[in-house]
Amino acid sequence: MEGRFVSRKEIDQITLVCTYRLIFQPDSLNPYELREEPMLLQIGNQTSLFQSENYFLGQEGIRKAGSLNNFWNDPHRPPSPRFLYQILKNYPYGKITTVDYVLPDNFKYQEDMQILKWEIIDESSIIKEYPVQKATANYAGRSWIAWFSPDIPISDGPYKFHGLPGLILKVHDTQNHYVFELISLEEPDAEQFIKFPEKKYIETTKKNFFQAREAFRSDIINRAAEAGFDNYSQQGAADNMRRRNNPIELTAD
Repeated sequence: MEGRFVSRKEIDQITLVCTYRLIFQPDSLNPYELREEPMLLQIGNQTSLFQSENYFLGQEGIRKAGSLNNFWNDPHRPPSPRFLYQILKNYPYGKITTVDYVLPDNFKYQEDMQILKWEIIDESSIIKEYPVQKATANYAGRSWIAWFSPDIPISDGPYKFHGLPGLILKVHDTQNHYVFELISLEEPDAEQFIKFPEKKYIETTKKNFFQAREAFRSDIINRAAEAGFDNYSQQGAADNMRRRNNPIELTAD
């Protein structure tokens, strides 16, 4: 879990909460080692926020516990998140804002909303009792297949995927390295808000963020040493990093 609880600015009222299951292959060379993470899409009137459900619950838990130490001592705390990114669509207007963490810094970069050029295919199916239609697109070095439901007229979906005439209930790359599938949708039973984390960010470009992330990977042993890890732990961190060689976005353009 990253650092500490931070204040968050309310930017939109939540109208729908979608929970997805992400099944992913962290090591591109090992198709038999799959990982799973629950992911949360909070949809507002103008904006949406996508993040790991465990990250969201962890931040809420730290806030309720009053301190990071109290949170870590809670035996019922949620599992540590595998992903620390938060993705806000249409915030600011016409932009996708991604905030992410590479030790020791928080980064923020923006992309235009129009990053996906979908081709809608004449093929249908059923997901969670909703009729869905197929669409395909290329993004960030992968080819993607999405299934969207015209019965849910919300042009949004997991991760950065959006722009179809209906909510995306399932999306995966053609190698099935990353598969997002809807688990549930529900309307909040009380007033809730999408909140933007107010931190000190390094504002950068997507390309420069990817370079910072790769520099961290290349220098993991020194970074671990600076953090006080012993030699055994440093090597363990390096081995773990080598096995995490399959990011969802392979290119920055």
